[in-house]
Amino acid sequence: MTGSSFLPDEQGRTGRPPLITSLGLLSFINCGLFILLYGLGALAMLMVQRMPLDEYQALMEAQMSAFVGSEDQRALVEQLAALLHASGLLLMLILLVRTVLRLIGAIGMWRGCKSGFHIYAAAQLLGIFAPHLVLPWSMLGFFGPLAAVATTALYGTQLKHLS
Repeated sequence: MTGSSFLPDEQGRTGRPPLITSLGLLSFINCGLFILLYGLGALAMLMVQRMPLDEYQALMEAQMSAFVGSEDQRALVEQLAALLHASGLLLMLILLVRTVLRLIGAIGMWRGCKSGFHIYAAAQLLGIFAPHLVLPWSMLGFFGPLAAVATTALYGTQLKHLS
């Protein structure tokens, strides 16, 4: 591959390693989808912020009534509605920036640049905690952070090929 930035492997090939190809394609699909979702979410949160809080909470309660049974769940819906009303736009922008940075890092690794890994890793690992500038820590999931760490680790195994 002419113009490649990949370091030669054991056989002297400088082509894109298969794992970077696979992870890159998954990253591009994931980032593209979530950039779209977070962009639309930011627009939706702009509209939510223009609604009175009590009207938004009533709307959320009406939509969630089929799924919410207990008083504890109803209180949680009201708490989340208030949180999204106050800080939903900031949350969507944090998530959008994190995803754009992940995409920039994935593109860098796709091209063979080690700096792409550093950008991607920082976006992934800091991105686990950044939404909690807005969200309560009780909403820190398990599988999302686990997937972020695992994907970063898989990309990290390919550092020997990046220049």
